[in-house]
Amino acid sequence: MNSSHESLADLLVKICGIKRPEDAILADKLGADLLGLIHIERSPRHLTGGELEDILSLIPPEKAVIVLEPSDPVEVAEVIERTGVERIQLHSISCEDARGIKRVLTENGFNPGITVAVPPEPGALDVLDHIPCSCVLLDSSSGGRTGGTGRMIPPELALGMLRLIRSHGSAPELALAGGLGPSTVRLNPEYLLEFDCLDFNSGIEAAPGIKDHAMMFELMECMGRMGGLQKPSRLQRGELS
Repeated sequence: MNSSHESLADLLVKICGIKRPEDAILADKLGADLLGLIHIERSPRHLTGGELEDILSLIPPEKAVIVLEPSDPVEVAEVIERTGVERIQLHSISCEDARGIKRVLTENGFNPGITVAVPPEPGALDVLDHIPCSCVLLDSSSGGRTGGTGRMIPPELALGMLRLIRSHGSAPELALAGGLGPSTVRLNPEYLLEFDCLDFNSGIEAAPGIKDHAMMFELMECMGRMGGLQKPSRLQRGELS
């Protein structure tokens, strides 16, 4: 296997599904590169408009990624206008949705960094022809919707998709999601080095929307990203002491 990166510390770390202020603050302090804030009502990690603004006020704006599953392209422009966020992540969009979102963003003069989530199915890549994106996120799906399953994609399947994406003509960053946690990093380092970004959510939680702070420390240790930070001696599961 020819890895794209030399060490895990080279990869971007995204902690997604942040719902509590204390989780956002710790994720930022630990050095996570991106913090995913879910604005999808079907998700147990859904943030209302007011909750989004509260979390956004606590973190560097360049780290914020708002995760959307829009039923109308206008929703995307409205969220960008309301929050000023520079990165969005789109789930469960069709080619028609992608064209509509591209049109609305252009009409409103918005040019955010766009991540498109796709399931591990070759036909899912057609959407990439209809919207410019800086990142493609491989994520498990259920009932035609990507994300929220907590299931890891079999490595052979993910690597096959990775090759298809790289041969697609564009050169976006490639991210992997789906049940990733510290144990995934420890057991599969060479495999994970094939990606540019790793997206962690349910694999570092005590319960949906409740990040386990001890596991967050463990994750960043596994990724070689702790630097001079020391884990508090009395850190409890799900709590920041």
